[in-house]
Amino acid sequence: MGYFFRGRLHPIVMVCLTLILYLFSPCSVNADDCRRVPNILVLFDASGYMKEKDRYQLLLTQMGFFEKAMPLTADGFFNVGLRHYGLKVGMGCDNTESILAIQPWDPEKFLNAFPKTVSYGVSSLSAGLRAAADEVASVSGKSIILVVGGGIESCKADPVTIAEQISRNNPDLEIHTFQIGNSQDGSFYLKAIAEKGRGTYNIADSSNNPAFWFAWMKRYLVTPCGPSVSPPGGGKPSEIIGPVTFDNNSFSVRSADPGADSANLAALQATGQALRRNPAARVILHGFSDGKGKPEYNLKLSRKRAEAVAHFLVTTYGVAASQIGIVAHGASQAMFGAGAPAQERFGRRVEIEITQ
Repeated sequence: MGYFFRGRLHPIVMVCLTLILYLFSPCSVNADDCRRVPNILVLFDASGYMKEKDRYQLLLTQMGFFEKAMPLTADGFFNVGLRHYGLKVGMGCDNTESILAIQPWDPEKFLNAFPKTVSYGVSSLSAGLRAAADEVASVSGKSIILVVGGGIESCKADPVTIAEQISRNNPDLEIHTFQIGNSQDGSFYLKAIAEKGRGTYNIADSSNNPAFWFAWMKRYLVTPCGPSVSPPGGGKPSEIIGPVTFDNNSFSVRSADPGADSANLAALQATGQALRRNPAARVILHGFSDGKGKPEYNLKLSRKRAEAVAHFLVTTYGVAASQIGIVAHGASQAMFGAGAPAQERFGRRVEIEITQ
């Protein structure tokens, strides 16, 4: 066809046609297109405020959840860096330091970079924001800054004004905030920073498992991906199968209810066959409970249910364990409360998400 048109169309028209065909050709699409934000810089608070009431330990716990949720979100597509502010006594209001340069995601490096014991100084959130903005400006592609901490500003500066200036100078940057503790000043600053930075304000204390971070990452780091990310053949970038539902207080994929048992086996078979056909695909198993009992019990049970589905896929269909990720939600997203048996049963489920 190119030979047919070559002698009949103006060369400029030929160039335009070639460019259009290239841009819309399926071969130009790959999984990386789904990375809405390739670069992440975590800016965390290690000031005197974080020493009180074990808030720094809570930060480390949240970053552990972050680490577990990251590979489930997009197979570690991201580049991640770490910077702190308010770490060393005596360094004053300019105290901020990069402790992990923005680089391809490495969970071991990420967790080991956090100081386990620290010498706390004043909070210099404004200085941390300025330095973080300079750091992300040195990398290519869309970036975000995650501010995790108390949100306290101990120095004579206005972090909200700084965030506004940063956003104005970096239109391709977002600043998202995650508050640890319940300081009113911290809430004011972190909410305003997120607003000026085109980001979101979140309360980290309310997260007690990786599911919070997974849901946030899925929404703000990976999607929306736009219409051009569909793989060849018009398929979807991800596929939902299932769910597998469970009897009361059970984590067995087999059910005493013949109808539920048949539906479970069909969902598991479809999942196993899909993963065997495509070894590059991954499955994320989201475990849920119906909300009865204590939160700790619900979280444990939801994980056991997801693990039971994973075990069945590995032993029955030979799915590689490396293709499987698990997120335990507990009762945090139970779809129904107490009510009809069918409604309660659906709360006891594992949702199956296959990603390309």
